[in-house]
Amino acid sequence: MKSFDETLAMLLDAARGRPTRPAIEVDLAEALGRIAAGPVASAIDVPAYDNSQMDGYAGRVSEINLSPEPLPVSQRIAAGHPGGPLSPGTVARIFTGAPIPEGANAVVMQEQATVDEDGRVSFTAPAEPGQNIRPRAGDLKQGQIVIAQGRRLTAADLGLCASVGIGRLSVIKPLVIGVCSSGDEIRQPGELLGAGQIYDSNRPMILGLAQALGCQTIDLGCLPDRADVTRQTLADAAKRCDLIITCGGVSVGEEDHIKAAVAALGALELWKIAIKPGKPFAFGRINQAVFMGLPGNPVAAWVTFVMLVRPYILAACGVASVAPQSVLLPTNFDWPKPDVRQEYLRGWINAQGYLEIHGRQNSGVLSSVTESAGLIEIPSGASHRKGAILRFIPYSALT
Repeated sequence: MKSFDETLAMLLDAARGRPTRPAIEVDLAEALGRIAAGPVASAIDVPAYDNSQMDGYAGRVSEINLSPEPLPVSQRIAAGHPGGPLSPGTVARIFTGAPIPEGANAVVMQEQATVDEDGRVSFTAPAEPGQNIRPRAGDLKQGQIVIAQGRRLTAADLGLCASVGIGRLSVIKPLVIGVCSSGDEIRQPGELLGAGQIYDSNRPMILGLAQALGCQTIDLGCLPDRADVTRQTLADAAKRCDLIITCGGVSVGEEDHIKAAVAALGALELWKIAIKPGKPFAFGRINQAVFMGLPGNPVAAWVTFVMLVRPYILAACGVASVAPQSVLLPTNFDWPKPDVRQEYLRGWINAQGYLEIHGRQNSGVLSSVTESAGLIEIPSGASHRKGAILRFIPYSALT
């Protein structure tokens, strides 16, 4: 069995060795989660002009600080309505975001101003040059790169692009991913269960995980335990998909036909890895399509997707850094169960900052994922006592 690190390196090499994916243009509203196909530069300065940071009065520092008398208000400037040059010996009533009038070099907040009966203003605190003024290009300069090539776009990125007037973005064309489950015992949600039957939880879960990464998905249905149907379905899928993902059917049972079908149609390069849960993970190809076979147990399918399939997808779309963010924290549990495989326990961070684990770590207990907040990594061959420092990967870093 290959180790987890060897397997991940193999998948990333395969992803980065494939031809560069084409770019497409999409509206900003459709770009969330997509991968930037190239660097994005600002077309304007942000802010585009000096403007007021708050409601108050714009004026000259020398006059605000030295005038023995209250200063008259010569104009009122609201956001979106530029004023004229500031007359000597006066101030301008100004509001947040409004352009600073020519001649003014400070804004005094209205809480530090007193208006007399004649509408003239005196100030309770001295002013300094540049006070409460957001200078032109103080955030971004025209031509400055605001989005790096290969970045997976967040909602904040879309807001940043909008702030510089960009309405369409060039993004990597998403992978087309086909997903199927397998097994005569599988029934679909809404159907009645017979004796020995279970509902198909893996396929909607894996489809959802792929869609969350911005992929185009094809639901290939559930494969019966028949070699001929399995082979034909995979052959047809390889004509439409960049990546085919199966759930179950890659073990050693007589009714597990997927492994044999992949070997006959293409090549099976990997089968079984040293990870728990997730040992029966397969990798290969069917014609030009990549094949990944996930375990049938739902937690194992979930873990292998987020830890192996997810980085493959991101790398294939040009993302440079695909490692999820993680932290090292002390544990509040014992784990005296060394295994030759690297383990991923479901758990969370308690109020004291220690790692806790879910009480049920069986790979068939999907509620251990929904009732926890992240994965705790146990290196292969290791046992741990309370207080040991382990790596914690929050689920938010795996979506």
